[in-house]
This record gives sequence, C-alpha cells and structure tokens, in this order.
Amino acid sequence: MFIQNLSKREKTILSICVILGVTAIAYSLIIEPFIMRWRTLNDQIESKIALLIKNTRLLKMHKALEAEYAKYHGFMEISEDEEKELAKALGEIENVSAKSSCNIANIKPRASRKLGNYKEIFFEVTAEGSISELAQFLYEIETSREYLRIRHFTIMSKAGPPDKLKGTFLISKIILGS
Repeated sequence: MFIQNLSKREKTILSICVILGVTAIAYSLIIEPFIMRWRTLNDQIESKIALLIKNTRLLKMHKALEAEYAKYHGFMEISEDEEKELAKALGEIENVSAKSSCNIANIKPRASRKLGNYKEIFFEVTAEGSISELAQFLYEIETSREYLRIRHFTIMSKAGPPDKLKGTFLISKIILGS
C-alpha cells in the first residue's frame, strides 16, 4: 500500500492528522451534543428550582394572603347576580356625582373580564364640572364603599364657561366570588 512507501516523518504527520480528524468527528457527533443536552437539562433544573422557591414563598404567605382576601371579602357583599352589582355601582356613581356637584353627561357600561376568583366590570363615565368638583368626584369614587376604582381618566376644557371642564373616566368595580 501507499503507507509503506511513506517516510517515518510522513507516517507521523499522517497519524496525527487521522487522530485530529477522528477527535473532531467524535467531538462534533458525540461530545458536543452531550454537553448541549447537559446544559439544557441544567437550565431546566434551575428554572424548576426557582419556581419551587417562588411557590414555597407563596405557600409561607398563604395565611397572610387569605387574611387579606378575607378583609376584602367581608368589605364587599358577594352577589351572584351581576345586574344587581351593576345597579349598585351605577347608583353609587350617581350618589358621588350628586355629592361632588358634577353633572354626569353619559354612562356607558363596558365589557367585563373574569380573572380567577373575581370579576371586574367597567363603566365609561363622562362628567362635567369645575376642577374642584371633578377632583372631589375622583376622590369620592376612590374612597367608595362599593370598591370603585378609576382605571383611566381624561380631563379637557369644555366649550362655554372657562371654569367648566369635561372629564371622561374609566371606572371599574371588583365582584368577588363570581
């Protein structure tokens, strides 16, 4: 064969090249996939450990979270009838409007969304009044016993008297246990 015709130096260089080639093939076909699989499994284990630590912390806080839930649960009446809750919320918005001397121009119910153990209903309210009346309206809504919250609001000047403003408010109400 041709190997017999090679000098000792050429045989050494050929054997080194063959060893390097076999090593490169073994690395790319066996060792590198093994290392990548090891890293992937290690990353999955680390993410599971982080999730376990987070869940353990939540489990330790379980009693505190239950107490916080019970506080709001007792604060609000739980009603299965969403229309009844809508009527109570609209009545509260009208009472707040009368208390703050704001004139409600329009109330539009918006789509509600269910989030786990509670439901959130939305209203878009357009009210008119002076800056102090609108500020009082915002304060009264936020401190309402019906647990109403202002999610978004826009106040702009109204055509007419310079001290009159028009505000558009997105108000939400939480219904527990729905």
